[in-house]
Parts: sequence; C-alpha cells; structure tokens
Amino acid sequence: MQELTDVPHDLMMLVEVVEAGGFSAASQRTGIPKSRLSRRIAALEERLGVALLMRNARHFEVTELGKEMFQRGLKIRDETRAALAMAQEGRGEPSGVLRVACPIALASFLIGDVAIAFARDYPRVTLTMKTTDGSSPDEHFDLIIQPARRALADSSMVAQQLMASPYVLVASPQLIAETGLAVDPGHVVEWPTIGWSFDEHATRWTLSGPQGETCVVPVKARLHSDSLLVIRKAAMAGIGVAQLPQVLCQKDIDEGTLGIVAPGWAPVPMSVYALYPSRHHLTHAGRLFLAALSQALSPYGPR
Repeated sequence: MQELTDVPHDLMMLVEVVEAGGFSAASQRTGIPKSRLSRRIAALEERLGVALLMRNARHFEVTELGKEMFQRGLKIRDETRAALAMAQEGRGEPSGVLRVACPIALASFLIGDVAIAFARDYPRVTLTMKTTDGSSPDEHFDLIIQPARRALADSSMVAQQLMASPYVLVASPQLIAETGLAVDPGHVVEWPTIGWSFDEHATRWTLSGPQGETCVVPVKARLHSDSLLVIRKAAMAGIGVAQLPQVLCQKDIDEGTLGIVAPGWAPVPMSVYALYPSRHHLTHAGRLFLAALSQALSPYGPR
C-alpha cells in the first residue's frame, strides 16, 4: 500500500522537475532539496523499471515515457489542487501556492499592484508572479495573463476577457515636428518606428480612421524590443513612432513628453485575457485572484 501511495507524490515531483527544466531549478522553485527530488525520481524509475529522465552534468532530457508520465502527473496535481480548493472554500480562507504569468508591462502598471494587495490580504497564499514578453509561457501556471489582437485560437484553456485596451500612435514632440507625420490614404510615406517583437517585426501597420476607414502604413523599425517599457522610453527619446497601450502612456501624453501621431488614426486595440485550465481546477486562491483582477481592470473592461 505504501508503494502505491508513493507513486502519485513522486509523479508530482516529476512534474516540478520537468517544468523547471532540471533538479536545481525545481529545488529553488519548490523549496524541496535537490537530493530529495533526485532520490524520489530515481525511486520512481526503479519502481516502473524505465528511465524517465536522461541527465548528466551538462544535459537534461525527458524520455518519451517520461513525457507520458509527466502528463499523468499534471492530472494528479490538478485533481489534488481541486480537492484542496474545495476544502479551502469550506474553511473560507485560501492557502497554498498560486502561480501567475503576466506580461511585464501589465505587471508594472496594473496587475503588479493587484498581486501586492492580494499577498497582503491573504498571507497563507504563496503567490509567484513570473513576467513574460506577452507570449504564452511553456511551463505550468494556475493563471496566464495573455494579450491578443485577435480572438484566441480554440484550446483546452478557459479564456476570460479582462479588458480591451485601446492603442495609440505616439512619438516625441520633436520627431513629430521634424517629420510632420500624418496619415493620408492616398500618399503614405514610410515612418521610422519602434517594433514590438510580439508583432513579429511587421513592416506595415494597419490603422483605423475616424470614419472607420483603414490605411496601411509602411514602416521601418529602427529598434525592436519585446518590452513595451523599453519601447515607451525609446519613443520618448525620439527613436521613432510607437504603438502603445493608452493606459501605459496617457500620463506621458498629458505631460507633453509624448505626442499623438496622426490624431484620429489608431492601431487595432489589444484585448487581455486570463487563461486557466478549467473552473473546476482553479483553486480557491486562483478564483479570488481572478475576481480581484476583474474588479481592478473593470474600468478598462471588455468592449
């Protein structure tokens, strides 16, 4: 019986090691000593009679069977978290670990404050927030904050829209004065711009006009970055025109350090979603954090 009860626990340890990409990283993330993780995975491999991981000082690889066991371990962990969430809801106070992935710009300007308030209000929850460039992370998270210009592709994840963020075209006042940037659908001149890696280094920007018309502007990026914060600073430095969320740069516009380019014309707005496996598998802490996010972002809510 002891042997049977050890397997689910060891499979969840396998999940942590695979997600972290190694024993040292898994130990740092979970607080479980590296030696214990290694012993438990070795015991699991001996019990199953197969190799799950191929590792040495320089190399770490998951075997095909290891990948299958990883998927089963994920299911066990999800079910365990769901059971704990049910018990926590009965007690009323959330606890445990909550892992959230969030784009760095949103974490800096909006969602980071929600996380800090949440950690203060629920001290029994260990909240880990990992910042991203806006793309979907590879590792497992309870909640993923995901921006998207278009509807998200169908997947097994639940997608709850949190906000629809309008984007604006901005540049330094000096660059606007020197270049006379304007949108004329009949005669468009190439703009110096700052590219966002999330847009895959686009060479043409599609803009919507005041009457709903569209115009495609050829652009030449003088700088690319995966960080909206770097793009904002580059725009203020006069490097080029940037497409930025209005909430990120409105203060700069009000203070005159950034100016609106081609008033009346704007890029496609960006929606922000919260992704999670299912309502059933979202822990009590996850539900409370999602509710706090929805409330904090309600002024920018879905449109």
